[in-house]
Amino acid sequence: MSRVNLAWLYAITKYGYPPPMDKVFSVIDDATRLGFKAIELEVVGEKNLREFEEFKKKLKDYIDAKGLVVVNVAAIFRELLSPDESVRENALEWFRRTCDLATYFNSPMVQIDTFTPPIEFIGAKPYSTAIVFGEKYRVRIPSGFSWRSFWKTFVDVVKRCTLIAKNYGLLLSIEPRIGETISNSDAMLRLLDEVGEDNLGAVLDTGHLHAAKELIPLSIEKLGEKIFYVHISDNDGRDNYHWAPGKGTIDWEAVFEGLKKYNFKGYIAIDVGGQDIKDRLDTEVIETKKFVEEMGKKYYLW
Repeated sequence: MSRVNLAWLYAITKYGYPPPMDKVFSVIDDATRLGFKAIELEVVGEKNLREFEEFKKKLKDYIDAKGLVVVNVAAIFRELLSPDESVRENALEWFRRTCDLATYFNSPMVQIDTFTPPIEFIGAKPYSTAIVFGEKYRVRIPSGFSWRSFWKTFVDVVKRCTLIAKNYGLLLSIEPRIGETISNSDAMLRLLDEVGEDNLGAVLDTGHLHAAKELIPLSIEKLGEKIFYVHISDNDGRDNYHWAPGKGTIDWEAVFEGLKKYNFKGYIAIDVGGQDIKDRLDTEVIETKKFVEEMGKKYYLW
C-alpha cells in the first residue's frame, strides 16, 4: 500500500489558519473524498490546542470511522522561542500536551516549526497570520540581538522537545522553511548534531528547499536516513509556491532516485496549496497524489 497522505496545507488553504474546529471534521471528509487513507493534523497555539483536547474523542471516532490514520501531528507554538523563559516553559507544556494528543490519535510522529528569529520585519513577516507564498521581506537586526545567544536557547528548546517526544515514544520532525531559524538542510544538519537524539529528524519539503535554491538531490544526500517525512510540492525555484509536480522546475526523477537510495519508507504528504491555486485546489491535489503514487511504484518505495 502506498504511504501517501494529505498535508495540512490543504486545510489551511480551504478553511483558514488555523481552521475552525468544525472545519477540521470537513478536512476528514475531504481527505476521504480525495482518496486518502492517511492525514496529518496541526495544532496552532494554546486556544487551538484546547479545542483539539475538547473534541479529541469525537474527532478520533470520526477519523476511525472514515478508515483514516494520522501519521503526523504538528505543534505550532511560536512561544517556544520567546525571549521570556516563563513563556517558553508554558509552550513546552503545550508541546507535551500535543504529544499526548498525538499518542491518543496513534500518530508515530510530531512536528515543530522553528519560526523566524526575533529580528525586525518591515512590512510582511513570514507565516505571521496566514500562509502566504511569494512574499518579499525587509528586515532589520535589532540592537542587542545576538545570534549565538539565540541559537543556544533554540537548541536547548529543541532538545527538550525531542526528549519529551521520546518519552512518548514519538519521532520529532522539523522542516527547513524559508525565512525561519532552520531554513536549509545545512542548518538542519547542525541542529541534528547539536541535539544528538536519534528520534529527531527532518521533513524533506521540496517546495521550501527548491525556493531556497537548494539542489534537492544533494539535500537528500546530506540528510540521508534522517529524513523522517516528505512534503511534496513544486515551484519555479524563485518564489515559495506549492504547486503540483510538473507545474514548476523540480527534477522529480532525481528526487525519487535519492529517496530510493536511502530506502525511504516513511509517508509522503501531498503539500500543494496556497491562495494562488485555491480555485483549483482539488485538481492539483488529485494530480499530485496520482503522480507520487506512480513514482513511488517506479522507484520501489512501496
